[in-house]
Amino acid sequence: MPTKEEMLAIQTHKEDGLDVGRRVFYTLTEDRNNSREMLQVQRNSKAIAMLFKTLLEAGTLTEDQFDEILLEVVT
Repeated sequence: MPTKEEMLAIQTHKEDGLDVGRRVFYTLTEDRNNSREMLQVQRNSKAIAMLFKTLLEAGTLTEDQFDEILLEVVT
């Protein structure tokens, strides 16, 4: 069974230097079919990514809380 850190890296794109917004976007849009609905998925994901980035930069959300949320999304 993979460790928590391995799961974060594989399933939520946790890696050094990756922007928070891109990490959320990639996590939410991975494995989707290209369709008309995909555009809405991308817009929603971008909005959520921007929100997470703002919360992290403001110190309202910790890195550990952020990791837990993304891990819940993919498991």
